[in-house]
Amino acid sequence: MLVSLVSSHTFSQTWNADSMARSIPSRITGAPEDFAHYLKEHFSGEKERVEALFSWLGSNISYDISQVESMSQYESIDNLVSYTLKNKKSVCQGYAEVFTAVCNRMGIQALTVHGYNRIDGRLKTELGHAWNLARIDGRWYLFDPTWGSGYLENGRYKKSFDAFFFMAPPDSLIESHMPFDPIWQLREYPCTHNQFIEGGIHGNIYYNFNDSLNLYYSMDEVGRAESTLRRAEASHANRKEILRMYKKYNDYVINMKCNLEINRYNESSASLRDAIDRFNEYQNLKGKRSPDRSRQKAFLEDSHSLVQQSLLQARRIAPCQSLSIQEIQRLIKQINEVENAVSNSIRSL
Repeated sequence: MLVSLVSSHTFSQTWNADSMARSIPSRITGAPEDFAHYLKEHFSGEKERVEALFSWLGSNISYDISQVESMSQYESIDNLVSYTLKNKKSVCQGYAEVFTAVCNRMGIQALTVHGYNRIDGRLKTELGHAWNLARIDGRWYLFDPTWGSGYLENGRYKKSFDAFFFMAPPDSLIESHMPFDPIWQLREYPCTHNQFIEGGIHGNIYYNFNDSLNLYYSMDEVGRAESTLRRAEASHANRKEILRMYKKYNDYVINMKCNLEINRYNESSASLRDAIDRFNEYQNLKGKRSPDRSRQKAFLEDSHSLVQQSLLQARRIAPCQSLSIQEIQRLIKQINEVENAVSNSIRSL
């Protein structure tokens, strides 16, 4: 999540970053939606809009060394983005998540890349690092807004904009940035974690990263996480040097899948409650002296539809750490009991 920054490169800037950053009023940078809307309105073309965002991050966000020491945690990515925009300081993930959030709201595909660094020949795996991918005018590029904003020297942060990390060349960035998922290298022959840790950068297996990223974006959130984990495992992400990162991502995938099952359970339970409510409405009408048979039929039909919906959802639920098979079986038993009662009432109506 965090990173030790290196001394600034001396690459020339291809645009006036300070001027571009100053042209963006602070009143619109408090929320990613407003920020994105302003960039779309005032900058023409995807590249210029991302240049403006990258420039603003480099000029306005400072690296928060205190968070490196405290290992601050946030309830959600949205909270981290809000904190970074409000306080104008963060660690690498704050820079990266703001970049991702604003790009996505501009209609530019972007994602936050997680990995680790090699600096002056030494691995920096204990805390990890975050940077970005974005698709501009149909092509994927690499960005590191954190390293583009400045560097650490003798434990102090020094702001120094560096345009090298805007659309950074993949074969150069890999010398210092190793992503958890090999397709995020944007290289046809990405190196494995074994190769990177041993000091190499050249891989042996061909990847069509464009096709892989297109497939990645066609998946749901769980599918993306699982595919990333599979590629990382094939790239030897379970090495002891990065085992902490591997275990953290594996737990993330497990928790995400479990949350999906819990959501299915809750949706099924909600449909069942609605079915019971409709059935109770039917019974209330049935107890009246002159029941309205058309309304009775409507309540039963609604109840039957909802109970079938509940059963369909329940049959898709898989047990996980927070949801036992016994709980799922009890839910299905309750659904079947309600379904039998509703069906019998339909036949007798």
